[in-house]
Amino acid sequence: MKIMRILYSMLMLSALATSVSASANQSLSPRTYEKLNEIQTLLSEGKHVEVKTELLELEADLSPGFGLALTYQIHAQLHLSQENTVQAIVYFNKALELEALKAVQAVSIATNVSQLYLSDGDTEAAIKVLKPRIEAAEAEKEKSTISMAYITLGSAYQVKGDFNGSIPWLKEGIARSTKPRENWLQMLMAAHYQLKQYPEAVNLLNQLIVINESKEEYWLQQASLYQLQGKPKKALEVLEIAYVRGWLKKEDGLILLVQLLVTQGIPERGGRFLYEMLQQNLVELSESNWSLLASAWIQGRERKSAILALENAALLSEQLESDRSKRDSLKDEGLENKNKAAGLYYRVAQLQFDEGDFSGSIKNYQKSLGLGLSGKKVGTAILMQGNSYFELANYKMAKVYFSKALSEPGSSNSARAWLNYMQQLELFES
Repeated sequence: MKIMRILYSMLMLSALATSVSASANQSLSPRTYEKLNEIQTLLSEGKHVEVKTELLELEADLSPGFGLALTYQIHAQLHLSQENTVQAIVYFNKALELEALKAVQAVSIATNVSQLYLSDGDTEAAIKVLKPRIEAAEAEKEKSTISMAYITLGSAYQVKGDFNGSIPWLKEGIARSTKPRENWLQMLMAAHYQLKQYPEAVNLLNQLIVINESKEEYWLQQASLYQLQGKPKKALEVLEIAYVRGWLKKEDGLILLVQLLVTQGIPERGGRFLYEMLQQNLVELSESNWSLLASAWIQGRERKSAILALENAALLSEQLESDRSKRDSLKDEGLENKNKAAGLYYRVAQLQFDEGDFSGSIKNYQKSLGLGLSGKKVGTAILMQGNSYFELANYKMAKVYFSKALSEPGSSNSARAWLNYMQQLELFES
């Protein structure tokens, strides 16, 4: 990563190669001008030993001024090509300290120095070397400073954690570019996000989506920001557009779309959508996803479909418990899955009872109890089995389960009432 940053900084120095010829008629002697061009040619050919020798000789001959400043710049380029950032910084700073360059030229060098400081994690030095140079360049000639200088300074403030400080510099850098880079907008968006300035972050994501529409992360970030602002409908709109355009592919995004469809009053659509994804293996056939599908079907009043989804969720959870219980290191996790499976079978049994499937309800209440159902639900599960047997006209078994429910604190009163009722029925029929 560090080498990549250095190479990037070297690209920024391309302007220096032209500075020799562009400034040849300022304060360079013909001899110095030709010598600098020869040295640059050697550097481009990778002849580092010859370059170093020539530079040292030229530096010894030159008086402080524009020619020496250019020589120091090339010396810095030599060290960069050798990945010696420390010495590169030294020579760039030597060039700046001569104060022989125009402010506009100096700010370009300061930008590179600042980037090198940032690559070494020295944000204070990065800011110190660049900020006054930008101010001097703007004082010399307004709007003369390159975008990269502002972006680099904004980056330094952001790395420092000063997001308020970074925003004006990043904004100005972006404004000065006819085609702002994607990562510049990313940095500005991140600064607004850190400061909880969500509307500004959303607007920047709009720009990022225009630049790189296929990047799923941008769509998900924008949906998340709308949720943070309490605008779930806008979040849903964003994800629906992303899905229609084919950019929503990761499971997290697809599941979020389903969740929003359910919570925004379109559970049937959410259910159909998730069911199709499960069938096509676009999302994992997990207990949580089957549970979400069941929730969608329940809210959409599709109870039979909800029962099937919950049964799949319960079965998967039970299988996970069975697999993990064999591994000692995951006993706690296995117990958690066992309890979850018990709760899911309990919910299935409730729905089955409501749908009149009393035999299925009995079976799943028994499964839930067998997997360790706990708390007040134990009494309810026993009581509801009695109710189911009663509905099936199996009064003998109904009495058995109502009697069992008497020993459970949460169901004893109801069980006693049922037993009294059945006794009265028997007296009436006799």
